[in-house]
Amino acid sequence: MSDWLAETLFRLAARAYPGAFRRRFSDSMLDTFREGVSERRGRGDVTVFVYAIRCSGNVLVTGLAERFRPIERPRTHRATRRRSEMRVFLESLYKEARFALRSFLKRPGFTLLAVVTLALGIGANTAIFSVVDAVLLEPLPYPDSGDLVSVRTRWSGPGPGLESLSYPDLVDVEREAATIDSLVGVNTSSMTLTDLGDPVVMDVARVTKGLLQTFRLAPVLGRDLRDEDFGAGRPALVVVGHDLWQSRLGGRRDVLGKTIVLNGKAYEIVGVAPEELDYPFGAGLWIPRDLDPERCGRGCHTLLGVGRLRAGATLEEARVEVNRISSNLAEAYPETNAQKSFAIRSLRDQIVGNLRPGLLLLLGAVGLVLLIACANVANLLLVKASTRTGEIAIRTALGASRPRLVVQTLVESSLLALFGGLLGLIVAVSSLRLLSNLLSGLPRVESIGLDGATLSFTLVTLVVITVIFGGVPAFSLLRKPIRAGMTGISGRDGASRGRRRFRNGLMAFETALAALLLVGAGLLLKTFVALYSVDVGFDRRDVTRFTVILPEVRYGSLEAIRSFYRSLEERIRAVPGVEDVGSVWGPPLGRGHATGDVIVSGRPEPPPSEARSASVHPIGPGFFSTMRIPIRKGRGLDVDDDDGPEPVAVINERFAREFFPTEDPIGQRVRLTVSLGFGSPTWTIVGVSRDVRSRALDTEPEAEIYVPHGLYGPEDMTVTIRSRAGVPILPAVREILHDADPSVPMYRVETLVEAIDRQVAPTRLYLALIAVFAALAAVMAAVGIYGVVAFVAQQRTREIGLRMALGAPRRAVSRMVVLQGLVPTACGLVLGLLAAWLGGRAIEAVLFGVDPRDPWIFTGTAALLLLVALTATLVPARRASRIDPVTALRLE
Repeated sequence: MSDWLAETLFRLAARAYPGAFRRRFSDSMLDTFREGVSERRGRGDVTVFVYAIRCSGNVLVTGLAERFRPIERPRTHRATRRRSEMRVFLESLYKEARFALRSFLKRPGFTLLAVVTLALGIGANTAIFSVVDAVLLEPLPYPDSGDLVSVRTRWSGPGPGLESLSYPDLVDVEREAATIDSLVGVNTSSMTLTDLGDPVVMDVARVTKGLLQTFRLAPVLGRDLRDEDFGAGRPALVVVGHDLWQSRLGGRRDVLGKTIVLNGKAYEIVGVAPEELDYPFGAGLWIPRDLDPERCGRGCHTLLGVGRLRAGATLEEARVEVNRISSNLAEAYPETNAQKSFAIRSLRDQIVGNLRPGLLLLLGAVGLVLLIACANVANLLLVKASTRTGEIAIRTALGASRPRLVVQTLVESSLLALFGGLLGLIVAVSSLRLLSNLLSGLPRVESIGLDGATLSFTLVTLVVITVIFGGVPAFSLLRKPIRAGMTGISGRDGASRGRRRFRNGLMAFETALAALLLVGAGLLLKTFVALYSVDVGFDRRDVTRFTVILPEVRYGSLEAIRSFYRSLEERIRAVPGVEDVGSVWGPPLGRGHATGDVIVSGRPEPPPSEARSASVHPIGPGFFSTMRIPIRKGRGLDVDDDDGPEPVAVINERFAREFFPTEDPIGQRVRLTVSLGFGSPTWTIVGVSRDVRSRALDTEPEAEIYVPHGLYGPEDMTVTIRSRAGVPILPAVREILHDADPSVPMYRVETLVEAIDRQVAPTRLYLALIAVFAALAAVMAAVGIYGVVAFVAQQRTREIGLRMALGAPRRAVSRMVVLQGLVPTACGLVLGLLAAWLGGRAIEAVLFGVDPRDPWIFTGTAALLLLVALTATLVPARRASRIDPVTALRLE
């Protein structure tokens, strides 16, 4: 590289510098560059070239940086003034905060009352909002979970309403619905896992294809279930859940290809599901669903459909499309689909939809508690502010601006809100632990906790409390005339007429909200009593039951199943303390129910639009006597009916009323269009039993037919035992079951009382929480009434002394003070009861056997709140009536 070319390159790069800089330093820079070139000339042209390029690049970069360097200008007068104003504002804010803290320390009772009141309201709201957010608001833990939908059958006739899908209907919806992608059928059953430690019964999901693809989840190990894994003759495969993989398989990476034994049958492990997969709720294993459309057709509803909306499709579009498909199927298959349509909803709503009314009720109730707390604190601040009229007047006269006075009062309320919020978070954390235990077993409860959304909710709550309920006392002070504040001229209690009205309005507001909560608590209490006192149709005392699932591999015939249960019942009956024993499939208030259309022999088969169904319950010979279910007509079932000359059955009273309203049902022959695996013969009715609430306490008894278990199956049964009170029988029964078959565990062990408790558990939870909120509201209202009345009575000491000096009796003084609290309380009570009367229908979803406008509940609420208000005003009234007139008149 020539010296001229290197020098030209350097000069061009140096032109990046500003002109003034070049004129001053360009010559010295060029001399330095030339010296460097001369030193490297002897090393070759490549070295000179590299040096020239590096120097020119550095000069170019530094020159551009120098040219475009921002010019530092001195701060303007406006910027300096703004900075000074901000410093002054922060200093004044700091002084106001110190002043507020000193005033709190001077009135520790007021401060403690306000902070604790806010803490209870904020803590309760934060805890309940955390539950609502985790269960109802947060999306499911799956990618694009908002697109996941549930598809079920909806009956338009006298059927059971929403029901599972049949396999052919599922296939048709998936094939013809352009808005739904990868529709999967799911059915949950219980199976016994026997080769990984002690036998254990697990919930197993039988699926028509893999769920992982639908949920867009990748397996931890292996693969998902594929289309080719389904059908007759295919190998038995299983995808194991993450928890089972960790707990029973040790989290090993070599589990693929190994087998586990379910109900005596070996299943090969082909995959491990990720930890997020929890559908159906509680399932720990997923196996292919082996369905034979020829054997279980469109009338066999066993599958819950779950799918995903295609990109760009909406839920409403999918509803329109599945309605069109159901109409086409009704025309093509009128005998099975005439009354069918398909209900589609988001999967989240399907999972937590039943919890929505109760949780929203709790959120509304705890919101009322917070409003009461805020109104209480606002009233206390308003009363406290009336003592500062002189101070505010002096500040105003000395030149204090209105914004400065507002800021000073808002600082007090914000500090109270901050202290209440911090203490409320402690209350919320403690409450969440209790709520998690009370809600255990419900879907999505494990995600309850304090997260960003919950803390944001708490922060917004604090801001609202500060601005709204703290701003009321601030602006009320500014409306006080300076002269009145300086001279003490004011209303009777140191407050203007407008301020007294607002103060009384807050008291009425508190009372109205407390009335709403007390009415709700009373209605739930009456619901709880109604549920417990409902006639279930059987004797719930001293009955224990458990469920047994027999492996189909070893118990594949009716004879083997019948022999096992009859032998088990005989041995249990011999245990000391056992009075009777009987088995049932689909026990009262338990799991397992099958329904089918009823066809009466000798009558024409009804068209699909007029078909009526009944539920079927296979039972052992001792079931009726064990449950103390009386036989109203005919006889019950005995052991000889298992292999008698003809199949016989017992129906309940509801069945007899629906199908034989004018005939004697005894001797009639009926058939059901449902089978549990061993056919469905025509049954001869030999007896009529009393109605039993089988599905739930709050549902009326349905038509039921009881058939001999030995003629109908199935393998899984619930063994019901009646024993003498206080006699422990379970250890002996466990030993008998282990001797009969060590691979068959006992599970779902409970008493009938516990089964009923489980039915009323949601109502009990709502009742307990709302009762706590109602009690808290009543206490807050009482404290607020007492605080305001006591302070007002103190402010009117001179007036009371003057009245008594002029001859007013003590009783009149007491009545005057009491009325100060009772009048706004009575007004608020009327408004609260009116609101409860108008909005009572809003909580009907969680009530049972109770009129939401029950007059006794409303009367009791009114009496209780009036008693609370009277009690809260008696103490200050008594204190006011004992004022010495001479001492009162000497007060300044």
